[in-house]
Amino acid sequence: MRTNVPASLQIYDHRGMPTPPPWDRSREVDLVVSAFAAAGTLLDRDFVDLHLLEIVDKAACSLLRDQWTDGFPVAAYTELLTTIAALRSVLGYSATPTAVEVNTWARNLRNASAEASGNDKDFHEVRIVEGPHMGVLLGVWGPKAPQEPDTLAGPILMLELPTEVGDSKNMEFGTAYYRRLKRPQPNTGQWEYMLDRTRSFPVAGSRPHFRPIAAQSVCDGAEDHG
Repeated sequence: MRTNVPASLQIYDHRGMPTPPPWDRSREVDLVVSAFAAAGTLLDRDFVDLHLLEIVDKAACSLLRDQWTDGFPVAAYTELLTTIAALRSVLGYSATPTAVEVNTWARNLRNASAEASGNDKDFHEVRIVEGPHMGVLLGVWGPKAPQEPDTLAGPILMLELPTEVGDSKNMEFGTAYYRRLKRPQPNTGQWEYMLDRTRSFPVAGSRPHFRPIAAQSVCDGAEDHG
């Protein structure tokens, strides 16, 4: 006797993760509100989406800030990012990065800086000290030769990093432009980046958007220097 197996109606996103069907998730959102209330955080139902995005922002930036620190709680940040990504999928919100995707973002940035710096280059530890990516610690390359008159040799002069603002219903994307300071920090040897005062600042409430970055959109000012 032949039994017909019903065709699956499951839909998957670009990462191969199952996408929940579009049913009303009011009860699930209320459970999340109650869970946060039990921990002392009072949320309106309409603010749950944005609050979870802000948690992801803090966890991802902390992951990159403390990645080379002794005793770094990698498991805590990793599991938190995974848990929020899973919860947002259940609630039908936009996808957020896991720790693997955040680290891939940082690696893509490093590789792009290496390509832009030519063959004769050095590796540097850099920190972003303001803007949406504040606190992020990265490893990037730069040419051994100065990239502009009256500048020291060091990492690439500019970083152009993607940003996002809003929640799942109203998400907008932009770019944060950072410029390297003239000298590294004397105590740590780290090079710091601040928002470029010659470019438009990110809109208020912007967060890092951890998508893969192409080499041509990461840095500026190093392409013509070997």
